[in-house]
Amino acid sequence: MAIIEAITTTYLEADTGEVVFASIPSTYEHLQLWICDRSARSSGDALQIQFGTGGGSPDSGTNYSYHNMNGTGSSAAGAATTGATFIQVGDTPSQDSDSSVYGGKVIDILDYANTNKNTSVSNLIDTGAARVYFSSGLWDATGAVDRIRLFNYSANFIRGSSFTLYGLNSS
Repeated sequence: MAIIEAITTTYLEADTGEVVFASIPSTYEHLQLWICDRSARSSGDALQIQFGTGGGSPDSGTNYSYHNMNGTGSSAAGAATTGATFIQVGDTPSQDSDSSVYGGKVIDILDYANTNKNTSVSNLIDTGAARVYFSSGLWDATGAVDRIRLFNYSANFIRGSSFTLYGLNSS
């Protein structure tokens, strides 16, 4: 039987440029982020993630790769990026959209504490705008993840956005 435990939740009472989860325990097999967010940018934004190890700042080197696929009812697209300074994990709806529209995201961070392999990410996102987005990524480092930084490409997260980090174990 799988066990899922909430580690921490951040609920934004004010707009902010980033959300950081620090001092993540290494006692789980995998991590999962549940995010409900909006961007202060008028045309939406791109959610990005970085990882850190050893209690230091998140890695901002060119150690990330990712690919994505997205589609609406009438079109589809895809892209791949290597040598990036982050993993792009989806779109964040804009502040100019309907005020009740927040994007829903579930991001899996697999084997985050295993120091014998790189950390990989997969996610499925509802952008809140009749569009679905799937992506996966790789952090080319073998340190145990103890810090996660989430930020948008160009604007703050809006008040009311929420971010919950869960730990998952198989039993």
